[in-house]
Amino acid sequence: MFYIQYSVEKAFICLLFFLTMLVIARPYCTYRCPQGNNVRRGVFFFFLLYTLNSVFAFWSEDTYHSWEGFVAAKQYTSFEVLGYEQVYNWLAAISGNNYFLWRALIWIPACLFLFISAKKLDLLNRNFLLSMILFAGLQAYTRGMLGHTMLLLGAILLVDDRNNRWERFVGLLLFCASYFFHKSMYVNIAFALLAFYPLGKKSIIASFIAFPFLTVIATMLVDSIASGALDVSLGEGVGGAGDRTVMYASDEKMILNANGKIGEFIELLPQYLVLFYLINRVVFKRYFAGINGERIFTYLFRLSFVAIYVASLFYFVETSSWIYSRFKYMAFFPLPFVLAKVWTLESKSDVWVKSVIGFQMFYLCFYWAYKFYSW
Repeated sequence: MFYIQYSVEKAFICLLFFLTMLVIARPYCTYRCPQGNNVRRGVFFFFLLYTLNSVFAFWSEDTYHSWEGFVAAKQYTSFEVLGYEQVYNWLAAISGNNYFLWRALIWIPACLFLFISAKKLDLLNRNFLLSMILFAGLQAYTRGMLGHTMLLLGAILLVDDRNNRWERFVGLLLFCASYFFHKSMYVNIAFALLAFYPLGKKSIIASFIAFPFLTVIATMLVDSIASGALDVSLGEGVGGAGDRTVMYASDEKMILNANGKIGEFIELLPQYLVLFYLINRVVFKRYFAGINGERIFTYLFRLSFVAIYVASLFYFVETSSWIYSRFKYMAFFPLPFVLAKVWTLESKSDVWVKSVIGFQMFYLCFYWAYKFYSW
């Protein structure tokens, strides 16, 4: 195997892109007065940098790991890349096993889907840019981003009652087609279907009461899958890599030392803080009641909540932590849209807004600092 070392120099270029996007988003404006950041400037340049930072994701370990396979493929006159889902193997073939052309064919459409989604929701302002860079700025570490953004746009076209029949039909096609773009897409499709269930105050409270009991069921489910007693292979239809549910269920869970637990706390605190902030604004204070696009924004909130809630059930499972992280990852595609919309409606800042921004900014500083230190 051709070992490609992590590059601090290349990662530093990505950091410059990241910092530039952060400057464009003006976090201090939202921190002081969210509505004051409903400014439609710098959007195209932001998405250009966001796309470059996704295609050339030198900050992600997986970028280098996948690169090795393509380097090996280039050493032979006839060599097929077969380690991915069928659609990605096909993209590798038509790109001539050119790794970064292959990445461009995946992440450029993924970023375009996010841009179109924001445009359809009339969210192309700095509040949206800030929510993106804070909570979706590092989503490009997996090719599954294409499938998840495709499903997101499909759901927006399908659910938003402001769209015509043709747009809803296209949305349904995208929604269904997304299944083939990653072996885990069937889970996100299930989340998207569950999100149609209405969530009110009583439902939210009941979900928190039921949480400890449902974690027991989640443990039993994972044990059944790992032992083979329950056959779950819904990812087989994607071809290529196929379903890996059993592997994820039976893999050993990483045991963190004290420093690792501190790092995990720094990461998770703002993620759950933003969830409770949105529950407060959307469910209890009914920020979306009567607004233009109430149905779709409420739906996207429910999709975010369902993904994080179900993922959290698997946090306490004694085996693999992959299920928790993969499920939660899916939530951070709809969540920035919901957060941005709430910010556009906030007349003034408060401890919720400042805490969400402050803690997530701290985590991002910690993430980049640890990345350079460990590399």
